[in-house]
Amino acid sequence: MSASLSVRVSPGAGTCAVSAKMLRQWCTPKVILVVTSLSDELVILPHAIRQARQCGAKVFLAHAVTPSETASRDPRSSPDSSVPQIHEARSVLDRMARQLRWDGIACEPLVLIGHPEVELPSAARSCCADRVILRFEDKPDPSQARLRVFEHLLSNIDVPTCVIGRNVSVASPSSRLTRNITLAVSSKSDCDIPLSFACRLAQELRANLTILHVFEDTVRDLDRCARTPAVVASRLPILAWREAELLCPTEIKVREGSASEEVLKYATSTNQDLILLCSAGNPPTGQYWRTTAGYRILARAECPVFVVRKQSEMASFTNVQMVSPKKILAYGENIRSTEKEMR
Repeated sequence: MSASLSVRVSPGAGTCAVSAKMLRQWCTPKVILVVTSLSDELVILPHAIRQARQCGAKVFLAHAVTPSETASRDPRSSPDSSVPQIHEARSVLDRMARQLRWDGIACEPLVLIGHPEVELPSAARSCCADRVILRFEDKPDPSQARLRVFEHLLSNIDVPTCVIGRNVSVASPSSRLTRNITLAVSSKSDCDIPLSFACRLAQELRANLTILHVFEDTVRDLDRCARTPAVVASRLPILAWREAELLCPTEIKVREGSASEEVLKYATSTNQDLILLCSAGNPPTGQYWRTTAGYRILARAECPVFVVRKQSEMASFTNVQMVSPKKILAYGENIRSTEKEMR
């Protein structure tokens, strides 16, 4: 890919907005926040166990109990209105936590009171989580409430999010190791951080990294000879691309057609173990998001999908947060949250 080495870049171009230390923590997390709906125990726990075992991470199991409308209208009724849901959540989370501990994984259950799109990102920061795992089933929901919550979570969680879609098979400790990782990029992608994360993750897992670019059929004015891996390489952040070539076996693939369809076909036909997306984007909320490539990949992928936010979205993480995160409520007690060491 010599073409990628001849590209001129402006001073500072290709400089990742997060530190190398943070990237290492994302690839070898010490803390993983697992978001559960309480009904996905048999699906999400095996993936949490597998990922936690890879790096000896501690797991926080989190579920948010949303106050009822009655409680929100009448503060006097709020303590009692959510009690049954809280008791149920505690019971299920306790059972799930015992399963993780039985498998030798440190685990802490968290029952959060409030709206999940607010409480769960706050919990991720309070726990100093390096990774978040959540389930995405996209069940029929006329009010679109579940879809809106999922959108908000992807937009507000600051660390890589591993999404387990409805077509992802249940992982097991004896399942094969991660050998193939695909990073999907487009001409609109700001892929500096995702590419840096992808190559380091591939190095950590001793996996092969494929950078996949799909040229949309709607682009009629682009010469066919310009749809080559060399052209794609020339558009990548040069420092991150050089790093990828050094850290892991890397190749660039190009395809033409619908972005979501081609990414899904490639992942299935080549037995990819992970797909990485350069953020799921911030499209207009509501039904429109169902038409985006990111949504279709998340909903139909047969392997876990990591969503890594773009550089512009991660600008606040150029420097380490200096303020200790707020404490969160778990079983009526405040968890002591420690500030991460300076990166």
